[in-house]
Amino acid sequence: MNRSILILSFIILFVVHACIKTEPVSPVPEITFNSYELSVAYDTLLKQNILIGTLEFSFIDGDADIGMYYLEDTVAWNENNYNLFLTPYEKLEGEYFLIEPDSSKPPPYYTIAHDDKLDRVGQNKTIKGKIKLDILYFIVPEYDTIRYDFYIVDRAKHASNIESTSDIEFRGITLN
Repeated sequence: MNRSILILSFIILFVVHACIKTEPVSPVPEITFNSYELSVAYDTLLKQNILIGTLEFSFIDGDADIGMYYLEDTVAWNENNYNLFLTPYEKLEGEYFLIEPDSSKPPPYYTIAHDDKLDRVGQNKTIKGKIKLDILYFIVPEYDTIRYDFYIVDRAKHASNIESTSDIEFRGITLN
């Protein structure tokens, strides 16, 4: 008797679980800012201290197409080689102002490479994860406080929402 009830309970549980609809996740990636931390490290090649900013954010993507397979052009700057875009803003008297790009420096764009572990087959292709990006500062920026707005683009060219970092303070930091 007890065995029949146990088996019936498992069958009912299985049927109820199978009938629960899964909520579809958008094929447009969604990101969430987690943290931005500054640290000083010694660069053995340059034989000097450098500042490293570590951006961490979470993502969810309904069709698992985060990450680039290859670079289109490895010689010249090509926007198609990037899928993580940062826009810096300086904070002055409580307001944020765009820091105009310096044409002599590369733009603050980065590449998230494809990872085979994220490939999905079947009906549910949703992937979630965290991404950490290290931004190297070879000299301390001239700004007291900045923040970055950032977003990612998947292989289908869907742009995520735009997130902002917390304030990043450079005041008082030296690389001696």
